[in-house]
Order: sequence, then C-alpha cells, then structure tokens
Amino acid sequence: MDRPIGIIADDLTGANDSGIQLTMKGIHTSVYFEIPTHHHHLSSGIVIDTNSRALLKEEAVSAAKHASLFLKEAGYNHIYKKMDSTLRGHTGLELKAIREVFDPEYVVVAPAFPALGRTTKDGIHYVNGEKIVDTEFSKDPKHPVTTSFIPVLLENETKEPIGQLTRADYEKDSSKFQEKLKSWKDRGVTYIVCDAETQDDLRMAAKRIASISKNVIWAGSAGLAEVLPEVLGFGQQVGKQEFSISQQVMTVCGSLSQVTQNQVKYAAKQSNITAVEVNTVEIFTEEWDIHKNHYIKECLTGLRQGNDIVLFVPSNETIRQVVKQVGNSLELTGNQIGEKISHALGELTVRVAEEAEQLTGFVLTGGDTAKDISRQLGGIGFQLVKQIEAGIPLGSLIGTEKEYIAVTKAGAFGKEGSIYRAMQELKGVR
Repeated sequence: MDRPIGIIADDLTGANDSGIQLTMKGIHTSVYFEIPTHHHHLSSGIVIDTNSRALLKEEAVSAAKHASLFLKEAGYNHIYKKMDSTLRGHTGLELKAIREVFDPEYVVVAPAFPALGRTTKDGIHYVNGEKIVDTEFSKDPKHPVTTSFIPVLLENETKEPIGQLTRADYEKDSSKFQEKLKSWKDRGVTYIVCDAETQDDLRMAAKRIASISKNVIWAGSAGLAEVLPEVLGFGQQVGKQEFSISQQVMTVCGSLSQVTQNQVKYAAKQSNITAVEVNTVEIFTEEWDIHKNHYIKECLTGLRQGNDIVLFVPSNETIRQVVKQVGNSLELTGNQIGEKISHALGELTVRVAEEAEQLTGFVLTGGDTAKDISRQLGGIGFQLVKQIEAGIPLGSLIGTEKEYIAVTKAGAFGKEGSIYRAMQELKGVR
C-alpha cells in the first residue's frame, strides 16, 4: 500500500484537525494515541499524537524521535510536523529530533492558519491581527508564548540559524528563488520560516520549495496540511462522508480559552440544553468524589429530560489564579494541574456515558480533555470522517466496545455557534 504522508502531532485536537485535511483529499487517515506496535494494516495517512505538548522538554524530544523512527521504518513518503497555530509547545526541540532521524535538505516552518485568523508577516505571527504576545496565548498556563517572531523562537530551541521567506520571495522568478535557498544551504541553514497571510500564500510557498527539493520536513498547522496533498501530488476530492448519528450529545469543555467560553455561553442558551458548570477548585479537594457524583446526577437528569449536555469549567483571570494557587499548595506543576482537571472531566464523562444508553456523541474541546475522555472511553485513536468547520473535525473512536463519534476542537478555534453546530451535526441535524 502506498503511504504518502505521516504526521507527528503534539496534542489530540491538533492531530485531528491536521489529519482531517488528508481525509478531505481522499486519503484514508487514522489518528493514534500511541505509536502503533507494528507496521501492518496502517492507513495511507497516519497521525501519531505524541501528547508531547504536555511533557517535559526531554520527554517531548524522545517522543518525537520515536514517532519519527516508526514513520521512517513504516515507509511514509512525506513527513509533517503538526505545530500549534499559536506557537505553543516544544516545536523547535521536536523539529530538531525529527531532523536528526530524516536528515532533510530543508525544514519548512509555516504555522499560519489564515482561515482562523492565524497569519505570519515578516516572520511575526499574528492572531486576528494582533501579535501573538499581545493575546491570551501569552498567558497560557502551560506554554505561555513569549515571542511573536518565529525565527527567534526556533533559534532559541534548535540553536541553529533560521532562514526566512516572505511573499515577495514567492513572487521571484524560479532562478532567483532557487539561488536564495542554495545560498542558505551553503551556509548550513536548514530551517526556513515562511510568511503566509492567505491560503494561497501557503500554497505558493509549498509549491516553490517542493519544486526545488523532494527531501523536506514540513511543519505547520492545519493550514499547510490542507495544501500539501495538492502540492505534493497525492489525494483527490471526495464525496459526502457518512457516519452513525447519536440520539443524544454531550459537550465537554476543558479549554480555558475565551473563544470556547463564548461558545459555551451560546450553546447553553439554546433550547433542550442542560449546562453543567464544574467548580474547578473542587477537583483538587478530598471531597471531589462527592462533588463528582453531584455533577454526574445533574448530567443524567438533563439527559433523562431529553436534553443534551454542555459540561464545562469556567475561566477568567481570577479563577485561573485561584486554581494556580491551589495547585501550588499541592506542589503541582502547571502541566500536572491541567492533567488533573482533564482526568477528572474524563472520569465524570465516562460515568455519564455508562449510564446513558443513547449518548454516543461527544464534542470535546481542548486537546488534553479530548484525549483523556477518548482514552477513558476505551479508544486508541480516531478514524477521521469529515470537517464541520475549518479546523473542527468529526471522527469515530477506534477500539471502543460501544460505537462513539466525536467532534474535537482546539480551544481557540471556531465561531460563537461552533460548539452548538457540532452538537447538531452529531445528531444528524444540518
């Protein structure tokens, strides 16, 4: 079987939103929560979620290296490092580990996702027109973004020189473009950061580089992943994708993003929705089991009334600081605080799912939350089906005893009505 592309992602929502770009081009694509144990019966497109955004630096490097070795041994033709469109994670360190395995001529870095307002100009990364250090991502509890200038971010982690391409470079004639890349190569420059303010910019950058070298590691968000099948010559357009609908749906929001909070408020106002707000501090107390049972009862009561559920943790600066203080008092790191919250939401969700027969559809927001719940439901991965909105995919869980479908969404993705729309989609209401 031809294996055109393998993707290495650092969290589940990113794994799914990049992998769905392959599915939409007719490439059978599966997402795995762990590196598969064998090379047989793999999909044409594969995404390995290393979960490395939540790991320490050394662990993230090791995870990226092991995923790279697997993809190399499995014979995938092209390698894609899915990176966060808001620059969180250990991107430079992981790219360095991947580069050591594959020894590419170039590592092309283009995290822009114009469809969702993530753009790069003169190497500076923006979200909806604001430099990323001026947005909520600079206050991320796990990976606060400290620079908007991508070359500096990469240079700090790789300790290597970084090249930079602008839209003006893409518009040069081929000989001048080739000369620029050759001059970098002669000076030992492997990493190239690409500007992109539109999807066409991403397409043009990829085309220009692919015409010069076939030995490239590609790194970017779902934006670059969307254009690569066309640029590299694999995949085709597909028709309507079918899936089993769910009679009832439960949304679980572990993301602290303001975008998600607004989406939760919108969904909670709709008819036939029961909104259940979890007091995050309670998760860190000895009485959590008592509180958890109360939330489970609330959810089940709503479902028995014929409603769908929106379960969420609230977020504002005050709540963030209180949770941080509670975590610090327990000597927990930022990552451990997040893990405890997502695990608690997973336990709660699974208990509800076990008692609600008609509940087979989920909207999972936030990468850690999505993965924890998927695993606790018995899943080992996702078979991707369709894209509801840009960067918001739908898939079926692999490995579960009961058939579950789910939409996964990065916290800061989507419009005000995106969560509610995803819930309706899972019920077959379009």
